[in-house]
Amino acid sequence: MASLVQKLVGISIFVFIPFGGVLAAEFTIQGLSKPLERNLEYYLMPLANTSANDIPVSQLSKLVRLALNPYGYYHSELNVQRGENDLITLDVDAGEVMLVAKSNIVVSGEASNDEDFIELINQAQLKQGQPLLHSEYDTLKRNLISLAQQKGYLDGRFIESSLEVIPSMNQANVNLRFSSGSRYQFGELSVPTSGIEPARIEAMRTFERGDDFDTLKLSQYQADLSSTDWFRSVIVKADFEEISDGQEVPIEVLAEPNSRNIVQVGGGYSTDLGLRASLNWTKPWYNKRGHSFEAQAYASKPEQSLLLGYKIPTQNVLTDYYGIQFESKHVDYRDTSSFSNDLSFEKHWQLDSDWQSTLHVRYLQESYQQASENNDSQLLLPGVTFSLLDRKNDQLEVKHRHVYSLEYSEPNFFSDSRLLRIEGNSMLSWDISEKQKFHFRSNVGINVANALSDIPSSLRFFAGGDGNLRGYGYESISPRDENGDLTGARYMFTAGLEYQYQVYHQLWLGAFYDVGDAFNDKVDWKSGTGLSLIWNSKYVPVKVDFAYGFDAPQGDQFRVHFSLGTQF
Repeated sequence: MASLVQKLVGISIFVFIPFGGVLAAEFTIQGLSKPLERNLEYYLMPLANTSANDIPVSQLSKLVRLALNPYGYYHSELNVQRGENDLITLDVDAGEVMLVAKSNIVVSGEASNDEDFIELINQAQLKQGQPLLHSEYDTLKRNLISLAQQKGYLDGRFIESSLEVIPSMNQANVNLRFSSGSRYQFGELSVPTSGIEPARIEAMRTFERGDDFDTLKLSQYQADLSSTDWFRSVIVKADFEEISDGQEVPIEVLAEPNSRNIVQVGGGYSTDLGLRASLNWTKPWYNKRGHSFEAQAYASKPEQSLLLGYKIPTQNVLTDYYGIQFESKHVDYRDTSSFSNDLSFEKHWQLDSDWQSTLHVRYLQESYQQASENNDSQLLLPGVTFSLLDRKNDQLEVKHRHVYSLEYSEPNFFSDSRLLRIEGNSMLSWDISEKQKFHFRSNVGINVANALSDIPSSLRFFAGGDGNLRGYGYESISPRDENGDLTGARYMFTAGLEYQYQVYHQLWLGAFYDVGDAFNDKVDWKSGTGLSLIWNSKYVPVKVDFAYGFDAPQGDQFRVHFSLGTQF
């Protein structure tokens, strides 16, 4: 039976040029599929310094057999033609592929009923009637040993391993008998006693003493510890040399505490906000219980802020914690002048495997002038937030991001007005192919109040800018008063689509369309379109949007948006 790989037959020509200028053999290969052809080329490489006249046909026939046998071809025929200028044409007929006649693959011991071993054997291309591939046999042997080590079958070994090839019958017999022995368990856990409390480190473990050993659980434990920012470096290792008679594997955590103080300076530029700078001071472990503190200072021309945060982890350190946060912010941009203080108390926890939940109570005090309106506001806002962040396989780009929140204030409960506030923001990204991406984002905002004056300036909605509606100035879209000044809006909806194509390495070209509005009663849709240039650096992505606003004021329809650190 002819192999499927023989259906694609090609011709290969390659030349060996040895040192010293001596003319080397030039080979032309005919009659083989690409995989067989490439393997034969590899076997011919040692002839690089040999003249064609010094290469006997018997040697070429041997090399052809060595190249084709691993693919199950044991009856190849070779026709050699010698031409001028040391040209050798190899016309190869691979012949019928060898089939597996008998396949005896058995796992004994405790792993005989292990689903991972059963699946591994079922996936191997070594069943009766299948073409023989030596690589499948070698790979299965390696994978059986690797899986046994991963899952704690530390005494696993092959009782029998043989690949019997019978060229006269053009068939092969596979015999693999693997004895797994018994499965080992996790033993005593040893953790550092300096820095973070040992109980905190132990509480994060992904296994209990006596559980079946699995190196994947060790890797997850190490990754979780690294994600806490408590440690500069951390290694979780199994001490196989100290295994007890009860087949328990001791586990040791080797960790170097992180710096008590970390200072980061940042900066950037966008056409919407101009130059911006930030200073971040973090204490990743304020005390032995793993509490952390953070202070952030941010400054741009329209906005300056100072944020202080304190984090108190609970049982699940990475996802469950209490937070206290205070932010003081000043905004002076377009028709908005605002100074606010925001104090919040938060409880974060993992809702399920994907969603993170937050309950909070925040007190917002704000003095502002919005257009011709001057006001002071204080609101006590209990609320809830649900968020999801899913990154792509390389962990550099976001695949899905969703944030939905709800807040409410009541005049009889330390607030000046009754307000129900709902927000929803989503971003999705799909890799159509290695060179094509498709992005979608949406922003929805709803303020339910008796009057616009019941909503402080910082909680009103404005649209426009590279964050939602390109082709328009930053936060330039909202209802206006009789003087033409922006008042902010009760509601907002924006959506954007962007297609990106890889032009050259890290350089991408995009085409986008945005639509939306910030409004009180009647929506007046605004839309914009344009092209994007993206330098997809893994350190700091750079993006330039050349946008046209269809509904922008006359003479202001064209706008260039420049941003750092974002790909959409």
